[in-house]
Amino acid sequence: MCPLTIYKASAGSGKTYALTLEYLRLLFRLPGMHRHILAVTFTNKAAGEMKHRILSRLHALSGRSPETADNELGELMKATGMDEKGVRKKAARLLDAILNDYSGFSVETIDKFFQSVIRSFTREIGIQPGYNLELD
Repeated sequence: MCPLTIYKASAGSGKTYALTLEYLRLLFRLPGMHRHILAVTFTNKAAGEMKHRILSRLHALSGRSPETADNELGELMKATGMDEKGVRKKAARLLDAILNDYSGFSVETIDKFFQSVIRSFTREIGIQPGYNLELD
């Protein structure tokens, strides 16, 4: 597995679908992986949409929703070697794990990510811990 994957694509080209599918593939490989995946995007709207899409796809895959996820089901069956029943069971477990540990589910903006890095190293870079960020 490559430690960093970058997707470059224009608007409306299916980035959110591709990123959601990749996120699901990672989740299915290693349970609890949601704590170790950082999905970064540019806007709050895109981050919210991405989180919603991941959760709604897991919900659909688990069979708990009338919505279908046939494309993702086929892709995950191929990627994991599981049958349909296995994918559905695992999707239900993964959905429960994320919802019970929602703070570990990280899809955020690039700004928020860098702010968290800066806040973690305020002492090392000589910034007062209670600094305020002003945008102009």
